Amino acid sequence: MAGPARRLNPVYALKTLLLCGVALCSSCCHSSRSDALVTARPTTQIVGLEQPVYVEAVEAWCDPPVGWKLKPPEGDGRYRQQVWVSASRQTAYGVTRINLPWPVGPDLILWGYLGELRRREGEATVLCKRTDPDLPGERAVVEGKKYRIRINLIMRGWKAWAIFAGTLRDKPIDENELRLAETAREHTRILPVAVESAAR
Repeated sequence: MAGPARRLNPVYALKTLLLCGVALCSSCCHSSRSDALVTARPTTQIVGLEQPVYVEAVEAWCDPPVGWKLKPPEGDGRYRQQVWVSASRQTAYGVTRINLPWPVGPDLILWGYLGELRRREGEATVLCKRTDPDLPGERAVVEGKKYRIRINLIMRGWKAWAIFAGTLRDKPIDENELRLAETAREHTRILPVAVESAAR
């Protein structure tokens, strides 16, 4: 990307992940997803999810759970976020696209997120994390005072995506809602630049 380098501020770029008011919860860092980078428009509809739709704000193909409420997009020049919330408002699925000042790895992005979570809640614990070549990227489960957050971190050049699904810690978990949110997260697809252009 042309232009002067900007100062790295992963905390600011990732603070939006906490604004959705939800967190992620499931078996630690487990998934059976396929590669999140696709070379063609997804066409298969998954049971319980909407037909795949390209969301330009976050530059991703999203399959939100059927009937979930789409919240207004959030963000600025550094990030954009789109979130869908269940009828109970205790579960959510969302995608945050982050513009990086330069290409960085998942550990630095996760560090920024942990700092923001700790600032807001007073604590932040990594329950597990692992590299997943099938994303490709990193999976992490993080727990604060209010939320348990499970995120798929995907990096591609000057951009990163945090794809998440979750539940509030102080509310009973609706296992069906959580399953739908995690399924939506696992079927979110990031397109190569050429395919993004064709999708618009």
